[in-house]
This record gives sequence, structure tokens and C-alpha cells, in this order.
Amino acid sequence: MRGAPKHYNTRFDVDYCLEHYPAETKAFLAKKLTEVKAWQVTGKLKDGETGKTSDTHKVVEVKDQATQEVKERYQYEYKDDPNCELFKLGFTVKEAEALLKTEGKK
Repeated sequence: MRGAPKHYNTRFDVDYCLEHYPAETKAFLAKKLTEVKAWQVTGKLKDGETGKTSDTHKVVEVKDQATQEVKERYQYEYKDDPNCELFKLGFTVKEAEALLKTEGKK
């Protein structure tokens, strides 16, 4: 292998590359930190329910394509995605942020 890898499969990969390719690995971690949060369905709304809307909540309507009639409504929340790549690699947000603040080699 030459240069920093394009894919990281384990926490060990990230730790190793922080020592050998700190700039590229920190760029990877910074990108993954932006992908931690995602819109997730918290439930289906019943008829007549308005749902909650704010910076972290929204209501999505599913319409019939032919009639444009609203068939279903879902409540979404913007929160940490348990399936994001950062968590799959075994890092928490605080750990990744701490690694980004380190100078030079780990």
C-alpha cells in the first residue's frame, strides 16, 4: 500500500493511520463527524395528529401518486444515527473530536 488508505475497516486502521498519515486520517474523521446525525423515523402519525416541527423534528407526508392525496404521515427526528460509520469503527463523538485536536502524530 502506498499513501493513506481509501477505506478504514476497524478502529485499529484509524489508530495506525493517525500515526503514519495524520492529515488524511484527521480529514476522514472530520468528515465522519458531519455524518453522525441523520433524520430518523420515530413513528407513524395517526389521523388528526399534527406532529412536532422544529430544527430537530419534522413531519413527512406520503402521498398517492395518482391523486396526490396524503396517505400516511410520519414523525422524523434529527439525531445520532447508531449505524453511522464513526460508531461502526468504535469511536464516540467525543473521542473523534479529541483526536482531531491532537497535534502531529498521536
